[in-house]
Amino acid sequence: MREIIDFHIHPFYNKNRNVCFYNNTVNSLDDFVSDLKRAGVTRICGSVIERIEVKSFDDIKSLNDEALLMRDELNGYYIPGIHIHPAFVKESIAELERMKNAGVTLVGELVPYFMGWENYYDDNMVQIYSAINELKMVVSLHTQQEDTIEQAVRAFPQITFVAAHPGDKASFLRHLERIKKYKNYYLDLSGTGIFRYGLIAHGVNEVGSERLVYGSDYPICNPQMYISAVLFEKLKEEDYNNIFAGNAKRILCLE
Repeated sequence: MREIIDFHIHPFYNKNRNVCFYNNTVNSLDDFVSDLKRAGVTRICGSVIERIEVKSFDDIKSLNDEALLMRDELNGYYIPGIHIHPAFVKESIAELERMKNAGVTLVGELVPYFMGWENYYDDNMVQIYSAINELKMVVSLHTQQEDTIEQAVRAFPQITFVAAHPGDKASFLRHLERIKKYKNYYLDLSGTGIFRYGLIAHGVNEVGSERLVYGSDYPICNPQMYISAVLFEKLKEEDYNNIFAGNAKRILCLE
């Protein structure tokens, strides 16, 4: 059986946090896990997300607490990612410390437009990145405002940043150029882009397979389609192993 770690999923207990586009497709955490295991996914990573107007940091903690509860229920199948918020710097730093003490090393996927912020690099985020750096945590982030992403990646070379979504061809080629420039920059293959045949093989030819990570963005996207898209590319077995599990295990220091 092939080991497959889906680096980019969004689980939920609270149905308000179910981001599947179509009602009654995924109705519970049991449905969620059943779908992913049916696709052949052996472990999952990601954050609980909800489009909310953040009024206090308790709104952020609620997402993180739900992720911890699901981690404990799923007995190692789920590796949680947690949220911060640049409007609450002290609270975010305290939350990072709380979560690291709870065994969490993944921040994100961060989805700023869901939570009323947008800039990946400003004075507040610099303070938060400094804490992430000290705690040796990993950052997964939604691709947006790519100039500020690059500022963060350049300013914090000891933090591993995993950008989500190849996007259109122009966006994907920008990702590859950043991978060439920065050793701490990775790309997860979730969301838009992977349906373009040859995208993954081109990426492997340009930068190698060690910086590309399998992700689906389930339950927004169909994980089996994304697995099939990787397998249909003309790659070496080593490349499949790197993309499906090896790179995620190295990034997150998993056994």
